[in-house]
Amino acid sequence: MRVLFSAQDPGGKNAIAPVIEALKNEGAEVGENIKDPDIFIAGTSGGDSPDKHSMQELGETPSLYVLDFWSNYWQRFSTLGKKDFAFLPTRVCVMDDIAKEEMIAEGFPPERLIVTGNPHFDHFADAITRESEEVERILFISQPIRAVASLPGFSQVSCDEYTALKDILSILETVPGKYYLSIRLHPKEPADTYVEYLGPRVRRADEATLEEAISKSGLIIGISSPVLMQAVAAGKKVLSYEPYLIGKDPLVSNRVGVTIRIENKEALLEALFAYARQEWSFTTRSLREVWPTGATGRVVKVVHELAGL
Repeated sequence: MRVLFSAQDPGGKNAIAPVIEALKNEGAEVGENIKDPDIFIAGTSGGDSPDKHSMQELGETPSLYVLDFWSNYWQRFSTLGKKDFAFLPTRVCVMDDIAKEEMIAEGFPPERLIVTGNPHFDHFADAITRESEEVERILFISQPIRAVASLPGFSQVSCDEYTALKDILSILETVPGKYYLSIRLHPKEPADTYVEYLGPRVRRADEATLEEAISKSGLIIGISSPVLMQAVAAGKKVLSYEPYLIGKDPLVSNRVGVTIRIENKEALLEALFAYARQEWSFTTRSLREVWPTGATGRVVKVVHELAGL
């Protein structure tokens, strides 16, 4: 089997990477420049991404996309700013029934959607430990929400990365001095993002990997990043700060009780002061109860079916 793959965004790359590795182990010829492939596999991206052009150029070749998150569904498969489904593949593997139902409501053909889970979730917490954890270190997981929300047709938000960070920092000033914030930039953010906020109590999370940064932190705070799910899967203390939420919560793990949503600055202040007192009253469901492992194998099965194996 000859497999051509493509992914532009980090989430999309993470979603298909385990599948590509599994196919390699089966003996498939896999690459980003394969000619005359039996199947095209891609991670999703918004806007005018290279994978969309590749899929169209392949004509009748079966195509499979693996969805990585519960938001901006039609935007990932349409012309920028238009809900035209111009780039709809043969099949889309989705995380769960929630994603499938929401996509059908947006107009996706049900027969093209298959619930498999996100392969990235299978082992995404394996490299996170608690052996080197610093209780005093609070890790902020940034994500480029402001840039995405400015694109035509994309979800509008009332809280972006800058709003969240400013609220966290204003509260941090009143928390005992030994606690400090470490900022982990998103791979798509410039290296100088937030440079104006750095100081003795605000630092860069400059570890070689995201997993190392999470491992060394006592508390992880973000907005709606899937990294929060990764951290909670490893047993870390996690808060999703989403004040003034518009519409459905984009972080589905909040909706199903796997992670905790903090809905306003006052509640965030209370949570951070409780953490500083080493109190943690939040209870959550196990991530594996909601999203069991085995997604990689389920996606590979779909690949075999599309390729006629």
